[in-house]
Amino acid sequence: MTEETLEPVETGTDPEERIQELTAENRRLRKQIKRMREAAAASKKVEFSKIIFCGVSIVTISITVFSCWIIYSTMDTSALAYLIPAVFAEMASATGFYYTKAKAENKIKLMNANGVQPEADNFNDF
Repeated sequence: MTEETLEPVETGTDPEERIQELTAENRRLRKQIKRMREAAAASKKVEFSKIIFCGVSIVTISITVFSCWIIYSTMDTSALAYLIPAVFAEMASATGFYYTKAKAENKIKLMNANGVQPEADNFNDF
């Protein structure tokens, strides 16, 4: 390092005072960092549509596995005619809802990034 990059040190100050000042500033900065981390953690809320999508996915997988187990143990495939199509229809609805919502949110983000004000007419197109 060169001398230009270093902070000028005051020769008239007491080193103990300087240490106390730096310690106090260090504490203040640590508290500020802690508050910023807490604020960032609090703002990372999971979207409700993701919760719905994950829940429907888990239910679909569990019903499929349960149906396969029951079909294997009873050797009766009649459950496939009604249960599996109903579950996958629900999964398709949840997937369509989630991706449509994500598309609209991404469109808003892109419009804000480009300086365009989002309006209701911008979302009539599919």
